[in-house]
Amino acid sequence: MVALLHKFIEGLKRNWKLYDEATRQTAVESIEFELGEMENIFGLLVLGSFIGLPAPPMQITLDLLPEMEDHFVLMLNKVDMANEPISNLFSVFDIM
Repeated sequence: MVALLHKFIEGLKRNWKLYDEATRQTAVESIEFELGEMENIFGLLVLGSFIGLPAPPMQITLDLLPEMEDHFVLMLNKVDMANEPISNLFSVFDIM
């Protein structure tokens, strides 16, 4: 009886560890996704003149431009591939 109870408790611990790993991984992925979305929103706020949003004052934009280089390149690439879904698919698969 004691051995069966001990085996049951060990099984619960093992399952709890698996559940804990899975939820931690999901939490990390969710936070990374949210961080990416916040960076995209920040990029739109700073470089919003590309899509017609009111732009911040020029001095702020120029001060943030070195930090925004990656977002600037990403936005230019998205503008280039906006009407070409095949090129977008190739860029996702990193074929060329």
